[in-house]
Amino acid sequence: MQSSKIAYLIQAHEDPENLLRMINALDDNNDFFVHIDKKANVDPFYQLLKAKNNVFFMEDQNRINVYWGGFSQVEATLNLIQKCLIQNDINDSDYLKVIFMSGSDYPIKSKDELRNYFVKFKELNFIRGMNITQANTKKYNYCLRNYLFFDFFLINKKVTRFSRKILNILGSTIFKKPNYVLENNGNRIDIFHGSSWWALNIDIVKYIDTYSKDNDNLKKYFQYSLASDEKYFHTIFFNSRFSNTNIYKGPEPYIPTTSAFSNMHIIDTSLSKWFDEKDFNFIKASDKFFVRKVSTKNSKTLLDMIDFELL
Repeated sequence: MQSSKIAYLIQAHEDPENLLRMINALDDNNDFFVHIDKKANVDPFYQLLKAKNNVFFMEDQNRINVYWGGFSQVEATLNLIQKCLIQNDINDSDYLKVIFMSGSDYPIKSKDELRNYFVKFKELNFIRGMNITQANTKKYNYCLRNYLFFDFFLINKKVTRFSRKILNILGSTIFKKPNYVLENNGNRIDIFHGSSWWALNIDIVKYIDTYSKDNDNLKKYFQYSLASDEKYFHTIFFNSRFSNTNIYKGPEPYIPTTSAFSNMHIIDTSLSKWFDEKDFNFIKASDKFFVRKVSTKNSKTLLDMIDFELL
């Protein structure tokens, strides 16, 4: 049985005030699963949100030290998925949609608009991607074929600059990976790339969880790749029986910019811009449902305008 509840999977590491504000803006009998980067102090987040019985924080033992560009981002998301699926079973009814977001996001459409949209398109998965194995470009071959040690170097800060240089040289010359993955059963699959932020039906979320547990080869491959969170889930989705259930009925042609594959978010092409009140008219005219990135420090006036005029 399917409910009208939406599950939000949220990764955050700073700005607890914005996380509270975002959850309040989205809280319409929904559930929120929150992973706070293990490097951050969880207490300020917990103190602001502890009164909400529909906010589920990741337990300390399952929190991950998350580093930009590293596989740690995928690990944190997989832990959120598992926590969400446990609650889905407890609820005894399936979530309408599972939406992956960050603590730097904010809705730009009302709760009713969002829910009505998902009810109308309840069969669709909102995840876009392109086949970068077939594209075979220099840019994406660098991300895939080289052994890149983002998590390793940031966790092991005592590794000398010389050792880092040697590892990077070896990882980009002698020890190179193919631009495809072999599943545990030996089947070759292509790799797909898209935006990190997606909205999926519960059946594909369950499939991702099961597939990840059964195919550690995929994890091993992406453990030393750049921006695995923009490839891991897309690779599973577009190599599955669900691949034609997204809004474009499958993957799209090659596009060189990741922001072009945004699903429900406004994302600047730089991927790093903080939106502010000067962007309000642009945001108001958009057909997207969320804006990224915003913060209490950089975007308070904008968020006030969104609350007053759009939500």
